[in-house]
Amino acid sequence: MTAMSHALTIGRRELLQIGLAAAGSACSARTAAQSGLAVSVREFGAVAAPGRDNTLAIQRAIDEVGSRGGGTVEIPGLYECGVVTVSRDGVTLRGSGWLVNGRIIIPEGRQGCRIENLGIVNRRSDANSFALDVAGRNCTFENVTLVKDPIAGGYQMFLRQPSAHCSFTGLKLKGSNGIMVAGNDHLFEKFELESTMSNRVGGDDAFAIKALGASTSNLTIRDGIVRGYFAIASFGSEIGTEGRASNYEAAVRDVLVSGVTADRCGALAFFKPGALIYDWRNGLVEGVRLEQLRLTDERGERFVSGVRMIAGRGAIIRDVVGRNLDIRARAKNQGVQPTAAIDLSMLDGADARFENIDLQMTFTDPYDGAEHSAAAPGYPVDHIVRIEKTNPRRGEMRGIDLDVVGRGSRFGGVYIGAGLDDAVTLRRAHLERVGLHPPASVGGGGIWSDSRVRLGDVALDSPVLPKLGGRALGNGGSRP
Repeated sequence: MTAMSHALTIGRRELLQIGLAAAGSACSARTAAQSGLAVSVREFGAVAAPGRDNTLAIQRAIDEVGSRGGGTVEIPGLYECGVVTVSRDGVTLRGSGWLVNGRIIIPEGRQGCRIENLGIVNRRSDANSFALDVAGRNCTFENVTLVKDPIAGGYQMFLRQPSAHCSFTGLKLKGSNGIMVAGNDHLFEKFELESTMSNRVGGDDAFAIKALGASTSNLTIRDGIVRGYFAIASFGSEIGTEGRASNYEAAVRDVLVSGVTADRCGALAFFKPGALIYDWRNGLVEGVRLEQLRLTDERGERFVSGVRMIAGRGAIIRDVVGRNLDIRARAKNQGVQPTAAIDLSMLDGADARFENIDLQMTFTDPYDGAEHSAAAPGYPVDHIVRIEKTNPRRGEMRGIDLDVVGRGSRFGGVYIGAGLDDAVTLRRAHLERVGLHPPASVGGGGIWSDSRVRLGDVALDSPVLPKLGGRALGNGGSRP
């Protein structure tokens, strides 16, 4: 059992050590405060002692620096506090330790604020409690660490819809869910986010991207590691308008997710506008680029699908490009829900649309599609690719272009349902050891389609298909 499987426990001494280590190299090259003013929270009565509430002292320090045109508030050591608000522009909070049970709010209208080398640990065991609430503009965050101990679920941070031009470098999360992201022109880079991997709490998406009645656009998420979440990034059900019609002005557009490694996660990316129980409708997700993403879950602890798209209630997903997507994983369950490396599905509700989805992926089952056993933990995925409309007469898919290399599956290689004539092009489909354990009602299928599909370079191999009356095609782009 890995260390991540246990509840997080961090003592006072460990918090100080982690905070000092995180501050190390950055503190050696501190940037000058905007106005040159620098104060310590100690000057305003803060005391690093267990049980001491330092909320008022820290707030007074922030307000004093803000009232004098900006500057730096030093937070050395470990201080218990509650909610504090960055009340003026140009305020820097610089730590060499931690806030315990603190929450920092940067409200709408604030600009040029900065937090660096600071940790916040939440010990309330409350899923609704979180550490950062950001609605400001042009704010910078460097080497910030957020921890929930004990684990309690819920987001660690909210980046609100009014926020814009915020950058996060060296962000670390541990012990809960990830970040709710909205607003415009944000950058996340060099991050390390670790969820609890618990069936009880946590394990939601690392970056939950929303558009709450207004647009979210121009996001860059790059060069990081996520562990134990469902997806690196989700494009959530809360996109569009809640309970009323819209003209798709509330959209998520122009998002880059690049150079991220996912360790024991459920998916690389999960698109779900209008697909869950909430009454958000007519949401638009467009202009998403996924590149150089890697997911590893060899024991099948969380994996469900690599790129998963579900849409309903009039949602549109379009202009999505994936390049150099690499998955080595087993599914966490069998028969509970469909599993596939690429899974595109449309719900039987208000008409939805998928347009111009272009994905290039390599999928490998580390046990070559073997059935579940002590020697082969986890389960083989049902398909390498699954594309389906719940109601073939509702909704529309077009311009689905796939380049897939896959090895190891239970039912088949590629499954395409009814009502999708000419919607799908298999630019390349090199599939090995697929359709190894098909039920009698399905039969064997290297590529099983109930619709016209365009085939390019196709090479299929399965030791099982010939025994079931199907064909396992040789290499060299043979055609069925």
